[in-house]
Amino acid sequence: KLAKSENLIVIMTIHQPSTKVYNDFDQVMLMSKGQQAFMGKAASAHKYFERIGSPTMQMTNPAEFFVDLVNADFTSEKSVLSILDEWKHHMSYYWNYEQNPVVDSDGDDEFHQLMKRKKSFLHELSTIFRRHALLVARDPFLYVGRIVVLLISNAIFSLAYWSSREKVQAQSINFYYANAWPISLGSMFAVVAVFVLNSEFKSVMREVKNGMIHPVTYIMAKTVLVLPVMLLFGVAALSLGVYAILGVKANYAVYMVMFAIGIFVFECIAEVLSVTFFNPLLGMLCFLSIWFSAFLFAGIFLPADDIPVVIRWIYYVLPLSHTLDAFSYHVFSGETWPSCIPDESAGAICIDFSQVPGEEPSTLILQELSKLVPLVSGEDNRMEAMGVLLGMALGYKLLYIAIVFIKCSQCTTLEEPVLNETETSVDHDVSRHSNTP
Repeated sequence: KLAKSENLIVIMTIHQPSTKVYNDFDQVMLMSKGQQAFMGKAASAHKYFERIGSPTMQMTNPAEFFVDLVNADFTSEKSVLSILDEWKHHMSYYWNYEQNPVVDSDGDDEFHQLMKRKKSFLHELSTIFRRHALLVARDPFLYVGRIVVLLISNAIFSLAYWSSREKVQAQSINFYYANAWPISLGSMFAVVAVFVLNSEFKSVMREVKNGMIHPVTYIMAKTVLVLPVMLLFGVAALSLGVYAILGVKANYAVYMVMFAIGIFVFECIAEVLSVTFFNPLLGMLCFLSIWFSAFLFAGIFLPADDIPVVIRWIYYVLPLSHTLDAFSYHVFSGETWPSCIPDESAGAICIDFSQVPGEEPSTLILQELSKLVPLVSGEDNRMEAMGVLLGMALGYKLLYIAIVFIKCSQCTTLEEPVLNETETSVDHDVSRHSNTP
């Protein structure tokens, strides 16, 4: 009942089940000497064995009868080898004559009919897409849990910067950091993806090895599913904490898209590390090292020019410096900033706008803020920054795809049986199956 309600496949290994248990099976595979002796519908097994000269005796447990047929302890070695040879020729005939497959006389061998129908690429893609969409909805750790954590954690951080909602120059520094934390926290939480995706990829490699799926369909399905999730991350991080609590007035849709792009880069980094290492803990440690380096060298604490040349490249190749630069201009330019009269009680930033007519107040504040936070500038670099981030995401995604293909190419895939000249002879096979419709 559970399997039926949850649409699950149950696979069981069992020796001599009762007649009642056997009759509950849909498909049966009979093994002997490490080889298949039969595989197909349980209800059709007796027809196959009757056709090869081993009819089932009446009032006999079919499972016990079939096991005895292929067990040399209860029948002759020659008889067992003959049954194995019959099944080998049965499958050889099937693979070579797809237009006339070997099926039961009533044409209801669903297993062979299912094997015969080669599914299209689109069918495989839609199947993988539905499966992973279900996993996204059910797995609380990969995406759903992170959405909840983003919502709560950013609300708490925004409450800590409650005073910055006044939008006065004295609070401009706090206002900057209040808007820097959502993307910083959100990108760090991608470390969870390394662990979950590592386990998922191991399962995918087993499916590729068994010839069930192609890695291309997995990559395409995952990419399509991840993109809207990034937008949901933006909604969770910005709606309550940034807009409801801090009262930010900058364009919501633009901010959400920029946030999604910024966090997508870290998601791509997590994907790369999830397939690079067999042990997910190594991937998680590497991700945290990359995130910390991105945060340290983002230009929040050190100007790029003050970073030693040998490691200055970190500032440019990691995402946070570009992300925070775009965010700072977006949120500051969307606010109305009052003028400030410099005096002893004024804060670190206090500009009398009447002294610099014709200049945008937000630009002047950002220029002054850049003296305290080297990353900030008064220029609108949003489009350039987003272009750089998308380029980074594409680079990491291509690296991820390359590693996936390399790992999957190392899997041993199942192949169709290779037949010798005797087995591929039309006359030979037809003579052996002359009684088969």
